[in-house]
Amino acid sequence: MKSTFLRVFLVVLLSNTVVVSIGLGIVEFVQKHNQVSADLLGDIGVQLVAGYEKFGLAALKGEAEKAEKRLSGNIYLYQENGRPLLKPLPRNFRENDTSGTTAGSALSKGARADGRPAADFLHSQFIQVIGANNVQYLLIFRPNPEIDSLAPGLVIALSLLGLLVSSGVLAYWLLGPLLKLQRVARLFGQGDMSARVEDKLARRSDAVGKLAQEFNEMAVRIDTLLSSKERLMRDVSHELRTPLARMEVALTIAEDKFAVESQKSYLCRIRTELHELDELIGQVLTLSRLEAAALSKETVHLQEWLDEIVADVSFESQLKGISVTKSGTLPKTLLGDPLQLRHAIENVLRNACFYAGEGGIIEVATEEKGGSALIFVRDNGPGVPEEKLEKIFHAFYRSSEAREANSGGFGVGLTISKRIIHAHNGCIEAKNRPQGGLEVCFKVPLV
Repeated sequence: MKSTFLRVFLVVLLSNTVVVSIGLGIVEFVQKHNQVSADLLGDIGVQLVAGYEKFGLAALKGEAEKAEKRLSGNIYLYQENGRPLLKPLPRNFRENDTSGTTAGSALSKGARADGRPAADFLHSQFIQVIGANNVQYLLIFRPNPEIDSLAPGLVIALSLLGLLVSSGVLAYWLLGPLLKLQRVARLFGQGDMSARVEDKLARRSDAVGKLAQEFNEMAVRIDTLLSSKERLMRDVSHELRTPLARMEVALTIAEDKFAVESQKSYLCRIRTELHELDELIGQVLTLSRLEAAALSKETVHLQEWLDEIVADVSFESQLKGISVTKSGTLPKTLLGDPLQLRHAIENVLRNACFYAGEGGIIEVATEEKGGSALIFVRDNGPGVPEEKLEKIFHAFYRSSEAREANSGGFGVGLTISKRIIHAHNGCIEAKNRPQGGLEVCFKVPLV
C-alpha cells in the first residue's frame, strides 16, 4: 500500500510540476518577447532626444513612429518639467490620476490604490536620457496591449491541456489494472475456471500486483476444490450403484424363494426405496456432469422440438385432467444440446403439473427478444412464497408444502434445469403470476 501511495503521489507531483513549469515558461517567454533590451531603448532614446533638440518636434514624432513600428509598442517622452513631447500616457496607465502632466506623477501613480503595481506600469520600461546641457528626459516604452492579452489565455489553455493529459495518464495508470482485474473476476464468477490475471500485471511489486497474485492463487485453489468435489461426487455415485445392484439381486432372490405372504409388502417397500435411491444417484451424476458443461450443441428446430415435449407431458398428465398448451412461433431455431435442454424443460413442466393438481392449466409460450430465446412455463397452482423463489433452484431444497405433499422428488430437478441453462450461457427465473400460479422463464442466447 505504501508503494502504491508513493507512486500515486509522485505521479501527481510530477504532473503538477509539469503544468506549473509550462505556465511559467510561457509567461516568461511572452514577457521576454515583449521586453526590449535596455541598451536598445537607450540608443533609441538618445537618437530621439538628439533629433528633437536639433530638428524640433516634427522630426521627433517622425522618428518616434518609426521606432514604435520597429518595437511593436508605444513610446512616451517627457521633459524634466513633466511636459510630454509626444502623446501623453493613457488614463488607465495612471489609474486614478487625472492631472497627468509630470513624469514623476506618471511613476508615482503607476501603483494601484491597494499598493500593487498597475498592469501597464508593470509591463512598461523606463529609460532616463540625458540631452544637451544635461537636460533630463524620461522615455517610457509600453508594449502593445494586443500582445499582452494573448499571454493569460495561452497560459490558461496550456495549463488546462496539461491537467487533462496528466489526469488521463493518472486515471489510466491507476484504473487500468483494476479494470483488468474486474474483467477476470467477472469471467471467473461466470464459471470460467481457467480465467487468470496476466503475468505482467501479477509481477508488479505494488498493492495492485499483490492483489493480482492473490487472485490467481485463490482461483487455483477454488478450481482444485471444485474439481475434487466433482470427481468425488462421480466416484461415490458410481460406487454406490454397485451395492445397490447387488441388493436388487438379493431382494429378487428373497422374493422368489424365501418370502412368505406377510413379508411381501415389506420387500416391495424395500424395492421402492432402492429405486428411489438409484434415481437420486442418477440425478447426482447428472449434476456432476453439468458442472463440467459437457454439452453436445447442434441446431435445434425449436418449435417442433418443443411440440414433442409438450405432447409427451400432456400424455402423462391426461389422467389428472391437466391441460398443457403451447403458443408462439418464434424463434425458429436454437443452438444447444437438445437432450440436456429437454431435461431442463421437462423438469419444470412436470413440476408445474404436480403443483397445478387436478384440472390444472399449463401454458408454454415462446418469444424472441434481444437476441435470445424466451421460453415461459406458466401454471395456475398455488405459487411460491416470495422469500423462497430463489431457493427453489438450490440443490435438495423443497418447500414445506412439497414435503407435506410427499411429492417423491428430491429437490434436484430445478437445480439440474438451472445448471443446464447456465451451461448454455443463459438464465432461468421464477416469479408469481398476478392471477395466481408460478411462471418460470428460460432465457437462452440464440448465438
